[in-house]
Amino acid sequence: MRLRTTILRRVKLTITLMLGVAACVQSPDRAYEFALMGDNPYPTENVPKFRALIQDVNSRASLEWVIHVGDIRPGLAAAEPCSDEVLRGRFELYQGFDVPLIYTPGDNDWFDCVAESAGGYDEYERLAFLRALFFPDPTATTGGRSMPVRSQSFEPGFEEFVENVLWTRGEVVYATVHLVALTRVPTDPETAGRRLDAAIAWIDGAFELARETGSAAVFIATQVDPWVVAGNPVLVGQRCEACLDPRSGMEPLYSALLQHTSEFTGPVVLAVGDTHIFRVDKPLYRDDGTLVENFTRVETFGHPYVHWVRVTVDPSDRGVFTFHQELVPENVALTGPS
Repeated sequence: MRLRTTILRRVKLTITLMLGVAACVQSPDRAYEFALMGDNPYPTENVPKFRALIQDVNSRASLEWVIHVGDIRPGLAAAEPCSDEVLRGRFELYQGFDVPLIYTPGDNDWFDCVAESAGGYDEYERLAFLRALFFPDPTATTGGRSMPVRSQSFEPGFEEFVENVLWTRGEVVYATVHLVALTRVPTDPETAGRRLDAAIAWIDGAFELARETGSAAVFIATQVDPWVVAGNPVLVGQRCEACLDPRSGMEPLYSALLQHTSEFTGPVVLAVGDTHIFRVDKPLYRDDGTLVENFTRVETFGHPYVHWVRVTVDPSDRGVFTFHQELVPENVALTGPS
């Protein structure tokens, strides 16, 4: 409890200072936009499609940054190595964005690298390489231009989690949390538990900051989709009762989202990838079956569909966030199962 309190105090102090700087250069009610994407380009043959996506994003002068929710290479079944060359190639590809890039790792990017088809790597060695590559400066993003962020690596006890970052803009608190689908039993369950603990602590800090600063909304981005099956709980339960259970290893995430969103009066968005289905819906329910109405999930397009989502943020609007599907013209005709 003492460690968590210290974390919250440090995060609030740092971000309050950042808010003060931002307030000097912009109106807090000014609307802005950013790009959301993930689960791409996946195989190397998709790289030309992703270059077209980058050009499409760069043509939009209104965008402030890009969030990529992970899975930059294909998964377990693909015969593509998880090599230094492939990962560096993806990093260099993403530097083609004109705006800041915020990236949170996916399971394909390190956890699944143990597969023989991926090269049979040690997943934690791959994670260390990925962290050094994508987060060379924990205080700032990569991409075409840099943007200051607060990294969890500066919090005592979470020094390795350079990938979990937090920033604010126009009365909205943003956070990325490293959470991935467990496609197998973790090699080191204790390390997996630490990753989940770090994610929950970072989510706690983001909501605490939002309440303390009177923020209008909270936006959290991660790779894992907690609700693989979603819909009306009664109808889903009739056909598949187990489908409504928390996803393996994600039980604390459900509790944290339910508690914080229920206590927060503004909109809360969880941006995910993982299942490659573009959707904007409301999958969070209380134990009594009632809908948590101020919570929204947005999932990005994923391979083989190489498109992106444009997010408009207007703190003066009661919904704050508006989501627009952006189909890259060059990729509509090219896209198909592969």
